[in-house]
Amino acid sequence: MKSLKQYLSEMTYNRLPLLTAFVLVPPDQIAMLLVEGKWVKGRFDNSIRIDQPTHMQGNGKTHAHLFARNGDQYGVVNLDGTASHGMKCRIHPDDAAALVKRNFKLPLDNIVEWVAVKSGPQFLIEG
Repeated sequence: MKSLKQYLSEMTYNRLPLLTAFVLVPPDQIAMLLVEGKWVKGRFDNSIRIDQPTHMQGNGKTHAHLFARNGDQYGVVNLDGTASHGMKCRIHPDDAAALVKRNFKLPLDNIVEWVAVKSGPQFLIEG
């Protein structure tokens, strides 16, 4: 069997496969690979990634990561229209239309906000 280095050295640049994951585990163990999200078209190709709650062991919510043309993430919104990941944003109308087509319930103004609740007083009890 060829090593990865040998395999790659025999290939020309334009024939290289897209390597998205490389996992090494001992023969007696099992590896689990997390594949995040589905990319969908909003105002441009791959401006929205919709993640299922599986990466939170089922405790999270289906949510969408929203990306600007330069690749920066500008917001995260849950399926129910609430903000997620501590972010607030105004969703671009084309991105909002793509989300609504996928059953996201967004506010009419396309603004999602994250509200931090102030914690109460804290006490240190020494014994």
